[in-house]
Parts: sequence; structure tokens; C-alpha cells
Amino acid sequence: MADNCRTCGLRFEREPGYWVGAVIVNTTVIFATFLIVFGGLLLVTWPDVPWALVLGVTITVNIAIPIALYPMSKTVWLAFEMSWHPLEPEEIEAAAARVS
Repeated sequence: MADNCRTCGLRFEREPGYWVGAVIVNTTVIFATFLIVFGGLLLVTWPDVPWALVLGVTITVNIAIPIALYPMSKTVWLAFEMSWHPLEPEEIEAAAARVS
């Protein structure tokens, strides 16, 4: 991932440890997806649940989803965080200096 936006110069990692929030977003999505997939498989196959199939599908989903969504989780985290913590004047000046 690029350190700065090529268009406006915004530095994506605003402070040390900034991407912990992206990990939380990703973990939340994984947990919700797991519950939906697991619950859906149980509902569809009840009362004769094929546990090996359920295990295989949920493990596959829990490996694939975080890999696929991690870059998007960074974008979502940046959007959330900027909604309650707008850019500081110093950040705006530094971004403008990077573009010029």
C-alpha cells in the first residue's frame, strides 16, 4: 500500500499503530461472516448436519475473507476515523507539500 495519496498527498498512516483499527474492522467482518455462514449451513442441513463440510467451508471462508478484505478494511477504517477526527492543519500543510 502506498504511504501517501498520489492525488492529495494525504499520509494514510496518521500515527503509530494507526492500522489496529483496520484489524478490528477486518475481525468484525470475519466474525459476522462466520456466524452467517455457520448458521446458514446449520439451518440448511438440519437435522443431519455434515460437520466435515461445515468445518471445511467455515475454515475456507475464515482464511479467504480476511486476505481479500484487508486492503478495504484499511480504507473503511480511514473513513471512519476521519469522520470523528478530521485532518489537523499540520496534516493538511504536509499533504500539500507532498503534492507540490
